[in-house]
Amino acid sequence: MKKKNIILSLVVIVIVLLSIWFFARPEALGNITQTYREPTTNTSNISFLGEANEKIKFSFRSNVEAGELNIILYDSDGKVVYELDKAKALETYFTFDKTDTYTLKAEYVDFVGDYEIKVYNVN
Repeated sequence: MKKKNIILSLVVIVIVLLSIWFFARPEALGNITQTYREPTTNTSNISFLGEANEKIKFSFRSNVEAGELNIILYDSDGKVVYELDKAKALETYFTFDKTDTYTLKAEYVDFVGDYEIKVYNVN
């Protein structure tokens, strides 16, 4: 009987923890994933609504074999509001100053390699 109660208690704990994780996990706002084996010059982008004082998380991974890759966040007026540091892997946060539609662009010139960037709302 004790063994059955212990197992039941563990199952309940796991369900509670999974429920908390499910409702508290960051909301994905978008992602960009690209792979190029030949030099490529282009821009990939995603747009999303950002609320004033809302905090977002960038999760970035890259393997730049050649060329240049820049990840930049623009507001709806086309002004740069945030530029990610160049790195192979990066987790960083940004808080919006104003409510606006923002565009995250991956701008690359003669780029060979791959990258992935994900954006999450963490409020």
